[in-house]
Amino acid sequence: MTPGHGPSEGPRFFVPARRPESRGVARAFRPTRAGPAGIVALVLLALGVVTAVQVITTLLGNPVRIVPYDQVARWLRTTTWDDGRALAVASALVLLGLLLLLIALVPGRGRMVTLTTGDPDLAVGVPRRTLSAVLTAAASHVDGVRHARARVHGWRADVRADTDLRDTAGVGERVRAAVERELDRLAPAHPMSVRVRTHGPS
Repeated sequence: MTPGHGPSEGPRFFVPARRPESRGVARAFRPTRAGPAGIVALVLLALGVVTAVQVITTLLGNPVRIVPYDQVARWLRTTTWDDGRALAVASALVLLGLLLLLIALVPGRGRMVTLTTGDPDLAVGVPRRTLSAVLTAAASHVDGVRHARARVHGWRADVRADTDLRDTAGVGERVRAAVERELDRLAPAHPMSVRVRTHGPS
């Protein structure tokens, strides 16, 4: 990383030489689904404990009856597959399985933005708040901008620029160009879009 001192460039994390071709870099900081996975693990653990207790106490001749086994067995023996209740339970289980599969496949929103470097095996993670501050600094140094603020949402940067000039469209284009130059310099692993809103004198 090379520290920077230029007021118009903002803090400099590094100077990327090229984008790596490996897709593994783009997935380097993919967030895990630790929360849902933990909940599923706890539910399965609870079911396993209940089943073990039920089986062990039954083998010892003194079943605890945590689960109303007789009622469940009677319902299973007397219920056909085309029964509405059986179809409802099966549909609920299918939907639950599809939901868990979707949670596992779709990555959550990470706290870090992956930036590429000149080394195809090296990626750098920057907090979204830090990247927002860097883009805010880039927009604030544009001529005609009185105040600017940038926020990073997903793979999009929203920039608000206040100006005392009447030509808000021109200021907006300069702000967009400055923010896009900063993004090109930082080289995020995923392309980021830029949305700029300018507010002129009231």
